[in-house]
Amino acid sequence: MSQPGKKRQTTSHIKGNEKKARHEVPSDDSPVVVVKNKVEDAKSISLSPDLNELLHPMTEQEFLDQHFRQKAVHITCDQVGTDNYALKRVSDLREAMFDLDPEMIIRETSSDNVFLWLVDKGGNKEIQDRKSSTIRSIEISDVDTAISLHKIAKHATYCRAPPMVEQNLVASLLKATGLGCGQYDPSGESIISMGRGEVETFISTENHLTNWHYDFQENFTIQLSGTKRWTLQQGTIKDPIRGCTPHYASPEAVESQLKAAHLFDRKFRFGFPEKDVTAVGNVHSIDVKPGDVFYFPAGMWHKVDTIEPGVSINVSLMASNYASIASQALHQLMFQDERWRQPVLNNKRVEAVDHLKALLKELPSMIQRLEQSGGAEAILPPVLRHPPSFLPTGDEGGEWEDFENEEKDCGPDGGKETAGDDGSETAKSVGDREEDNLLDPTKFDSFPENWSYNLELGETVQISRNPLAALHKLTETTSFYDNNDDDDDNDDGKDIFILNVNYAGNETHQSAIRVVFRDNDDSFVQSLYCNERQNGDVTKTIKVSEKNESHLKFLVFHGYLQILDSSSRSDMPGKANATKIV
Repeated sequence: MSQPGKKRQTTSHIKGNEKKARHEVPSDDSPVVVVKNKVEDAKSISLSPDLNELLHPMTEQEFLDQHFRQKAVHITCDQVGTDNYALKRVSDLREAMFDLDPEMIIRETSSDNVFLWLVDKGGNKEIQDRKSSTIRSIEISDVDTAISLHKIAKHATYCRAPPMVEQNLVASLLKATGLGCGQYDPSGESIISMGRGEVETFISTENHLTNWHYDFQENFTIQLSGTKRWTLQQGTIKDPIRGCTPHYASPEAVESQLKAAHLFDRKFRFGFPEKDVTAVGNVHSIDVKPGDVFYFPAGMWHKVDTIEPGVSINVSLMASNYASIASQALHQLMFQDERWRQPVLNNKRVEAVDHLKALLKELPSMIQRLEQSGGAEAILPPVLRHPPSFLPTGDEGGEWEDFENEEKDCGPDGGKETAGDDGSETAKSVGDREEDNLLDPTKFDSFPENWSYNLELGETVQISRNPLAALHKLTETTSFYDNNDDDDDNDDGKDIFILNVNYAGNETHQSAIRVVFRDNDDSFVQSLYCNERQNGDVTKTIKVSEKNESHLKFLVFHGYLQILDSSSRSDMPGKANATKIV
């Protein structure tokens, strides 16, 4: 193992009256920066920490600017052998983790199953360190069996943290880092949420070693008890789409991991890290002790050796990549053209390659039309970039802050379509559920403070419909089963609209945004709806008035409308980058 480079001492100024943080910055080819925290200055880590709290004394700005997704960061104590530091830092988390009682942790896990690692009977680390050493694990669905194997057979144990711990930590750190624009679906049911994560709980036992591997997630480890030695080396692949797991006895995973790695590095070889082949820079080791926080980015090689048995939790965060969200948007645009919707045919009358060649020639113009209709803003409207806050509500987890109001904000993919027990659903149940989710744009007050919207009364602007968005009347979804015609006296639902944005890029057509809302007295939304049905695109010039102001702002925020560019509105957030829709 190569020796780490020499460290140099530096300081970082903290905002306000806080003391300077002591940073041990390794040489450029070392993968980790170590920050020493004074016991008297240590801050307690809550269940919903921001980065200033979690990484104190390092600031959020310094972390995001200099280290996030680049180097590992180790926040530790400047004194050796003190329990006061751990008590100050992780006492709240320890309490939430049942005072680190393994039996309760296993019983209250979010996991369906518990994993236990099989160990060398002789506890011989030299055997475990050999290249042939891999982890063999067993998956246990019965918690009593898992508890017995951990307590009696001394198997190291892995499971997810209890829902209350997992959901709050994941929600807070997705928002703090901006991964997936801070989106999070605690139910795990959404397939289109751009942010995802889980909290892994590791209950280590004596002499346990997790050998070299790297992950595709961003990770924040919090050591609640015991000590682990982390050995690190920078990988060659930035933002991997899959991990590399030679530490696991899973030969069936090798080909898929190699295929993913070879997309960006054809020289990559499956196995433990090799300098200048699959790794760069020096190997560096740190001891992570109770109260310490350790961040390490996706793609960083690491192995973990248990020095003293204990409990640690790892917040593992994931986000959709730009390739995914762009291709999903193009998928929806392609479905709007019958030539793209055609099944692939290759027979005496149709040559599949010829048809595909013609379509691919038109692909650049499709991308250009998307860019002219809003482009990035159409794919990522403001509501997706400013998700609501997540608040704890009880032992089963939490909920979104904006959902607590009487007028509920459906938010991204709110009010999902659901079926009854028999797979069917009556119109009455649909209408009742949508009434529960109904928003009034004139009273909507959940716009984030950091979203700038500067349209003024009397101003004339050009608006365009997002090509990834569609309006439906509520009565379109209820009239058939209600046996109501447009002429019937069901007027209450005629001014209620359902907005869906970016939904055809996944197999279930789950919407990235779905909101149910009421039109205004001036029928502003009705006019947009009629224009969409008659012309497809909605491109028009309007004057901002007291009657349409609330609905215009609401529809821009939720991604139905784009404000087109003009010389007088060049600083307008949420606008498209074109002056004309082709």
